[in-house]
Amino acid sequence: MTEYDDLKRATAREWAAARIVVIGGFALAIVVAGYFAWQRHEAAVAAQQKQAQQIAALAKAQQQRPAFRETTQDEKAKGAMLFCAMELVNAKNMGIVPSFGQLASPLPRKTDTQGRYACIAATQASEYVIEADLVCRQVNDPKCVHLHSIKTDDGTVLYQAKN
Repeated sequence: MTEYDDLKRATAREWAAARIVVIGGFALAIVVAGYFAWQRHEAAVAAQQKQAQQIAALAKAQQQRPAFRETTQDEKAKGAMLFCAMELVNAKNMGIVPSFGQLASPLPRKTDTQGRYACIAATQASEYVIEADLVCRQVNDPKCVHLHSIKTDDGTVLYQAKN
């Protein structure tokens, strides 16, 4: 054997090792990215399930009221609270308000536009003013609450409906 043959075999081994390292590195990167994507997906699904349970509990509480004990003012207050809860859930589902956001005030405020109400949500870091339109009478139906805008407490618009 010559020195040239030894160098040729050594170079072939080095290239094989380099290919193994590069391909293995890409495979490892893909596995790690897949793991983090799956964790994020599971967290999003868990948050959506929790929000759905909250809405179902609110709707169930609204339906299980004794008719002879409650006044129309009580019904209106419960409907208003449910409206704010629906606004918050819609804002969370859009990813604008963080999943740990809570209602700062359970009752909505009127706005200048008829049928549009504003609710206040907050986290430890920020406060959000969520405006939505009530387009039908069933407050517990998510299709009846259309988000109009979401603003932070300093006036920054995070979301604005196109219409």
